[in-house]
Amino acid sequence: MDLILVALLLAMGVVAARTIRRAWKRREFVALRGAVPGYSPDHPALLSSPRAIDEVVEAARCLCGGRVRNLGETSRMGLRVVRGRCRECDADVDLFFVLPKLLN
Repeated sequence: MDLILVALLLAMGVVAARTIRRAWKRREFVALRGAVPGYSPDHPALLSSPRAIDEVVEAARCLCGGRVRNLGETSRMGLRVVRGRCRECDADVDLFFVLPKLLN
């Protein structure tokens, strides 16, 4: 009986440690990604041509590390927004762009 309790406590500790580690990595990734142009509407990527959007979307990664599939583009408050979905985990990923030459 005592051995089962010890095994159960050990398993719960392992699960808690993994959850904490995963949350820490997610918070760190989100902080790093917020500094990268294009992942936030407050910090959009500046592009010289609409063709460069495809290159940035191809290089974009999801939180899980998977590639992003382009679902379509729209405009929102002077920004070009690419709606994307991760090919691995199906999470939604929005990428934000500004095309200054096209604004004039």
